[in-house]
Amino acid sequence: MGGKISDNRELKNIGQKANENNPNSFVTSSTINLTNELIIGESKADPEVDYKKNRFLGEGAFASVYLVKNKITGAIRAMKVIKKSSNYNEEEEKEIVNEINILRTMDHPNILKIFEFYSNQEAYSLITEFCSGGELFKEIEDNGPFDERYSAYVMYQIFSAINYCHNMNIIHRDLKPENILIIGRNKNGYPYIKICDFGTSLIVKKGKTQKKFVGSSFYVAPEVLKENYNEKCDVWSCGVILYILLSGKPPFGGEDDNEVMANISMGECDLECKPFNRMSKSVIDLIRKLLTKDKKKRISAEEALNHPWFKEKKAKELFNQIEDQNIIIKLLKNLKSYKRESIIQETALAYLVHNFPEMKDVVNACKLFNQIDINGDGKITEKELYEGLHHVIKGESLKKDVSDIYKNLDMDNNGFIEYEEFVRAAVCKEKFTNDHILKFAFRYFDKDNSGEITFNEIEEVFENCGDNKKNFHDTLKQIIEEVDSNNDGVISYEEFANVMKKMLK
Repeated sequence: MGGKISDNRELKNIGQKANENNPNSFVTSSTINLTNELIIGESKADPEVDYKKNRFLGEGAFASVYLVKNKITGAIRAMKVIKKSSNYNEEEEKEIVNEINILRTMDHPNILKIFEFYSNQEAYSLITEFCSGGELFKEIEDNGPFDERYSAYVMYQIFSAINYCHNMNIIHRDLKPENILIIGRNKNGYPYIKICDFGTSLIVKKGKTQKKFVGSSFYVAPEVLKENYNEKCDVWSCGVILYILLSGKPPFGGEDDNEVMANISMGECDLECKPFNRMSKSVIDLIRKLLTKDKKKRISAEEALNHPWFKEKKAKELFNQIEDQNIIIKLLKNLKSYKRESIIQETALAYLVHNFPEMKDVVNACKLFNQIDINGDGKITEKELYEGLHHVIKGESLKKDVSDIYKNLDMDNNGFIEYEEFVRAAVCKEKFTNDHILKFAFRYFDKDNSGEITFNEIEEVFENCGDNKKNFHDTLKQIIEEVDSNNDGVISYEEFANVMKKMLK
């Protein structure tokens, strides 16, 4: 990668001009959008430069999965390695690239996070969250069936993620307990879940139906068998999962796939047998609405998420409970005081929040986000923000406080606050200023691991963020100038750390 900028005077002049117009001027996310595609970078390097393999976890036809440890932070992750072999065909590669691209666009606490991915001549390597609890399928096998409260807790998370996907025009198409992972548990032993395996998922146009048969026999919707379906095929699959959680068996069985699919085509499941004859009318009503054969009459994921059964079982409150009121007050204080600084600082903070979802502050900020997100679509509108905070923030200044918070937090200017936008404003920034964490963030920019960030590396990070090439070139130079205190045209680790520590002031 490139060396220093050749003319430091040019760089200094750009910074001076910007500051003459506005003494407090910084290149911020109003200039450069902090999208997930920016945060989740692609590397051509060997992943074992950054990650140490701890142990082998398992393998499929073309992929091997390892437990790995980040060499700087010590964070435990999963690494999925897909070898590019002679047996590797175009369709399989398409699924892998599709999964990477879809995961990079999504930002939801119940969808498996991809942290980074590597692509070289030998393999694709995806670094993701490590879900130590294994598959929901194994949980059902070992401990099922479950009561309504447990099932509501699990299904609330599934519907929250699927509602988000559908609002993003993404159909999963292969929802089943094997593709739902357990990352941890609450104090009652109820699991926190993550939906994974988006290889067969699809980004669709509103109102357009799909024809390609995709899915697994027990969970596939009747309209998929007829090759005329839309996003509501996922809702049917959710209905099957709920039925299995409560009973331990699928609603549509059979001796083989043909018999299972014939029963699915009939679309009639027994809700009067044990154990359903002892269950609440509310959950029976929800299952019927999920397993409605006619997709036009079937409820949507958002309608399912707002079904009375979840309110009766207090699923949302249980999942998003913050026990100490002082934590909420601290999070809100951080929201109100959050200021946009330099784009280096903002990008580094966004990168760190994305990469440390297990941090306690991040977990609590996530819970507060979900409390405010009334319709559960994974986005907060200004109205939701007002309604969510009026119980906590008192006084006549509420409308102004909400307006200021909203304008400050909508960093990609898309008209709503997304999960990680909210979280990085709400968390305590001091948690991210430990030396090993700052070195991890510095490594994100220092692509060649040389110990300094050059203009070419800044250009590589932000290469897809600007439209006007001339102005964007100047913007990138200003990004360097804001941090480069000794004006040598590059950013050292010490200069980077100093800027990051200014978040505390």
